[in-house]
Amino acid sequence: MEALRFLGGAACLGWLFCSAAMGSEVSPIPSVDQWATERALYEEALVELDSGAGNRYREIRSALADYPLRIDLDFSTSLGLLHDMTPAEAKTFIARAQGTPLASRFLVAYLRHKAQDRRWRAFLGVLDAPPAMTELQCHYYRAQLATGEPVIAYAGAAALWNVGFSQDDACDPLFDRWMAAGGPDGAMIWSRALKAFKAKNGHLIRYLKRFAGDSLQRDLDELGAVYRRPSRIERGRYQDTLRHGDIIAYGVVRLAQLSPSKAYKTMTALAQTHRLTVEQSDLMRGSIVRHSLFAERAPAPARWVDAQIERLRDDELTLIWLRKQIARGDWAAIQRGLGWLSSSAQGQDRWRYWDARSRDQLGSGSTEALWEALSQTRSFHGFLAADHLGAAYQLNASPPPTLDRPESPAIWLGVGRVQELLVLKQQRLAKEQWRHTLNQVAVADRERLGDLAIEQNWFDLAIDAANSGAIWDRLDLRFPAVHWDEFQRIAALQQLDAYELIAVARRESGLYPFARSKVGARGLMQLMPSTARSMAAKQSTGYRGDASLYQPNINILLGATYYRELMGRYERNRVKSLAAYNAGPSRVSRWSSGELPLDQWVDSLPFGETREYVQAVLAYTVIYRARSGVTASLLSESERAARY
Repeated sequence: MEALRFLGGAACLGWLFCSAAMGSEVSPIPSVDQWATERALYEEALVELDSGAGNRYREIRSALADYPLRIDLDFSTSLGLLHDMTPAEAKTFIARAQGTPLASRFLVAYLRHKAQDRRWRAFLGVLDAPPAMTELQCHYYRAQLATGEPVIAYAGAAALWNVGFSQDDACDPLFDRWMAAGGPDGAMIWSRALKAFKAKNGHLIRYLKRFAGDSLQRDLDELGAVYRRPSRIERGRYQDTLRHGDIIAYGVVRLAQLSPSKAYKTMTALAQTHRLTVEQSDLMRGSIVRHSLFAERAPAPARWVDAQIERLRDDELTLIWLRKQIARGDWAAIQRGLGWLSSSAQGQDRWRYWDARSRDQLGSGSTEALWEALSQTRSFHGFLAADHLGAAYQLNASPPPTLDRPESPAIWLGVGRVQELLVLKQQRLAKEQWRHTLNQVAVADRERLGDLAIEQNWFDLAIDAANSGAIWDRLDLRFPAVHWDEFQRIAALQQLDAYELIAVARRESGLYPFARSKVGARGLMQLMPSTARSMAAKQSTGYRGDASLYQPNINILLGATYYRELMGRYERNRVKSLAAYNAGPSRVSRWSSGELPLDQWVDSLPFGETREYVQAVLAYTVIYRARSGVTASLLSESERAARY
């Protein structure tokens, strides 16, 4: 530590505040060894905390004045002091914890504790605005009520109550007081009922009857009946009122989910006898169109659907419609539909490609300029355009700029904490801290942090920095060759391309070995445990259960084994194999008619995630190969010639 503090002959107040003065010639991050003594003391302090923060603990803590994880110790001890903690003391700790996720975590703990004790002035004493969490918002408005601000409290209660789902239990006391003071009027009750209908919450519609008068109760009964049996609106006798118009509109929306054709006929008949608002009409039309586009049987009339898409000019509906035209190869329809898109959507590489492609098929003038411009972009469709012209792929990579290091102490606090957490094998906490730091800094500083991550071999964190700052042309940050020896070794073992395997991992996990998806996929290659067990039975590995999937060598081997099986199943066709890796072989079988060219098949896949996945991995493979100086080809001759 002494060597660090007196670099350049000038004393510094800890490593955190030396970095700016030292300049770019000296790394502002202490080496791992420089924190060895403090790290050992920190781990000893954690043990002492478990047995009570006695004299030995206090002695250790005092020796950690500059250690970036000392605030974690204070966080733990401060949680035990919440009962008697004043707002001023809480704000002092939160200020000290700024730059770390502990600040917001402590605030939540403090607010929950004060709400539980009903110490409402203390609760409000640390806040300048309502909290983001719904639970804490409920407490916030209870606190406003308890401290003499009923107007604020009841306005907040109304906003929290008017949702299409059952609200957090913490809101119940607030809602009880609001109801006693008058509660919702008929318009708000009806508004919530419609939200519940849309959210498919029939139970909530029935619940709302308890707050309604006789007339509104009858309308809620009818709304609930239509929710349960939407065909009821075909025979219903409805008055010319706004609420009955809503019942008709929402009933048609629900009927469209079952039969777009029947919904279309019902809407047409009822529109002749009832005055509906523009909003109600558009709601019905949009739903019928959407479900007609996906319906295998009984869609609304095709001409009507086309006319509505043209009229509504809704990009989401237009894109669904365009994908169907791509699958059909209806080139004239594609040209028409492209004109219905917003200018921003028209400018996307995907739709520039289909503009040129459909013009060529129709023979409508020279498209050379369109293909040439598209071929200059770095994307799946840009690479397809380059193939079309026989031109080289354009990576458009930006070199690392000459940038001064950020001087914010908060940034270097975050960086120092990341380093220490990684050394202590707290990878998930390190990831959380890194993302927190990225969110706290200016976009320009995110590129600097990405450079720093590369210097430290924090490759997945460099990817996070590039994504956070939309630094798309810094390919060195976005596509590092992490675990490259393992990818090469396993690719040779499985007779696969190492560049493909790392491209899969890059798309799946952002090269973060400890990634875990919401559905339970784990590790670099994002394997489900069931798939991993199946593949492990075919390999001699050190697999010892789900935790093994966070070990790169095991995860890459099992993922490669599964990918090789898919490649065998699809005769080494990467396009189908990648689609199956993402969506499953059974879906690929359903999607494959054996009649479509590759570009039409990929861009008409019904799952947006799978479309993007296949295109991304193929493009990433090109990028990895080209950056390594290896010949790159987006598609093999057999993949290009195949029918899908």
